Amino acid sequence: MSWESLLDDLGGWLSERGLLTADAPWVVGASGGPDSTLLLHALAETSRRESLGWTLHVAHLHHGLRGADADADAAFVEETARGLGLTFHGERADIRGQVESEGGSAEEVARARRYEFFERIALLAGADRVAVGHHADDNAETVLHRICRGTGLRGLAGMSDIRAIQPGSRVRLIRPLLPRRRVEIERLCEARGLAYRVDQTNTSPQHTRSRIRHTVLPLLREQLNPNVSEALLRLAEQASWLGTYLEDAAARVFDSLLIAEQPRFLALNTAALGAKQRVIQAEIIRRAVCIVLQRDQELSFANIEAVLRLAADGGSGKELHLPGPVLVRKRYEKLEFLPLEDAEEGRQPPEFSPIAVHCPGRTPMPALGCELIVEQHDVNAERIRQLVRGGTRSEEWVDAERVQPPLTVRARREGDRFTPLGSAGSKSISDFFIDAKIEPQLRGRLGLLCDREGPIWVMPMRIDERVKLRPTTRRALRLLLAGANRTNGVGA
Repeated sequence: MSWESLLDDLGGWLSERGLLTADAPWVVGASGGPDSTLLLHALAETSRRESLGWTLHVAHLHHGLRGADADADAAFVEETARGLGLTFHGERADIRGQVESEGGSAEEVARARRYEFFERIALLAGADRVAVGHHADDNAETVLHRICRGTGLRGLAGMSDIRAIQPGSRVRLIRPLLPRRRVEIERLCEARGLAYRVDQTNTSPQHTRSRIRHTVLPLLREQLNPNVSEALLRLAEQASWLGTYLEDAAARVFDSLLIAEQPRFLALNTAALGAKQRVIQAEIIRRAVCIVLQRDQELSFANIEAVLRLAADGGSGKELHLPGPVLVRKRYEKLEFLPLEDAEEGRQPPEFSPIAVHCPGRTPMPALGCELIVEQHDVNAERIRQLVRGGTRSEEWVDAERVQPPLTVRARREGDRFTPLGSAGSKSISDFFIDAKIEPQLRGRLGLLCDREGPIWVMPMRIDERVKLRPTTRRALRLLLAGANRTNGVGA
């Protein structure tokens, strides 16, 4: 691979992902090794060659673990940045002290601390991207490590070329060298006369990554397959394809399994979950865990199997703990997910204040983790027949002329009553919740859409009989809950 071909490939890679934009600020995470050094020079040259006017910020975190060698690494990265006319950001961390106080491995703590630092620099610089030098061999080692730990399909997919640097962050972690092999990168550094640092701990058997690189993979190449890294990378690519398909498939059916959802809590119908194919069940469980944690969380095969056994055979009241940590417990026909710290503290979200609803318009409801969209539509008898047959848990249609403005979303109050759609008479909201087997701790957090006369929609369960569409209805309101936690109440 020549320098020119690297720049051509890099430009194409960035263009395909919408990253070849002019005047963009970048953060480049640099360790001083060959991969990040080559990446830094390549990005600087791409900006110059394409007249993009990028502002590159070079970020280096000193982990405080390797004494004089680490000091020399930091000085080298700063000198390289200054030589290219780039802004340098350096910081020192006490990884050893953090491990002693908080636990975990030094590798994991250092990685998390590094990404937190990179994100902070990106936000200060106004950048939405952080580039790091991970390459194909890093990816192969990651896949093998995850296989040995008992990963699921998602873990087999290896590293993503682009992802949020932290869950929910607008800053993206970019890996432009992921298609490249380590030997290519080192040869190109030598050909270009680019000096770089060598981290001596990369050869230490003390670190898992080092043992995989210098002991496990060479043994596999010698004894089983000389192209084992390539085989692992092909496996990762196919796992990524399949993972994307399964994630989409699980997302399409997830709402139909929800019995309850609010920030940091949800419950799934165990019978409906059990009716899905095993591989979809696994993806649904992973999705549930990520929703309540509000971030990504890897689960092992053993984790998934334990949850499925609990759903299928566990008695009501049984529970288990997942990484995160997340508590999963069986309650009759429900499988509940919530962060373990919430369960231990008995934490419940506070009651929310009444919210005035825009009619028509969009009304954010932060306490419920969603927004309510209200639209006005003219309808006729044929359209009404279609609407009555269709619909979803997050969408309802009501007769606009039977609604008495103003509209408000609020929590349940003592004495609230309504006539559930299809019922002959009115019922207290409390009795409705009891009949629907809604847990007491959830009842104060369910959103009620009310007009001047009282509740018209227990969101997202049931509308009131008095506002239903009739054959004579000519003007309707479409009520739509939109957002990540749009079924913050309980469905029936």
